[in-house]
Amino acid sequence: MIFDNDQGFFGASKAVRSPRPPFVFLRVGEVVMETKGHMVGVVVSWDPELRAPQEWIDRVYSISEGPKAENTPHYKVLFSGPGQSSVIIGYLPQTQLERISGMRPDIPTLENYFTHYDGERFVMQPWLRELFPEDAVEDDEPFPW
Repeated sequence: MIFDNDQGFFGASKAVRSPRPPFVFLRVGEVVMETKGHMVGVVVSWDPELRAPQEWIDRVYSISEGPKAENTPHYKVLFSGPGQSSVIIGYLPQTQLERISGMRPDIPTLENYFTHYDGERFVMQPWLRELFPEDAVEDDEPFPW
């Protein structure tokens, strides 16, 4: 949805992510903390390996990090931005994210991706559940926005 592109870069692929590889540890809807800046966000997409333009990879990863990063699952994560209604979108490797529980971050636009927070994670909208069927939680209670 946000930052869609025809090449499927940055978690924007419309391909169904199934079967889910066992090395993809996080699921869409989970609350995570980015380990370098300690920002809290929500996973909205994942790729089993890095999918980004080569120029971006060269800018973000060093020559020695590049090959390892290319074979690491990457996640599109929404974070709260500096303003009340702003959002930061990250595309981060699995090695820089930690799952956290007991926290419901208040991030603008989450209602575009999720129906509600079930106390542990966010529950996907039907369109997102179609792309990530094995990440789904069966619970259809509406979001109290």
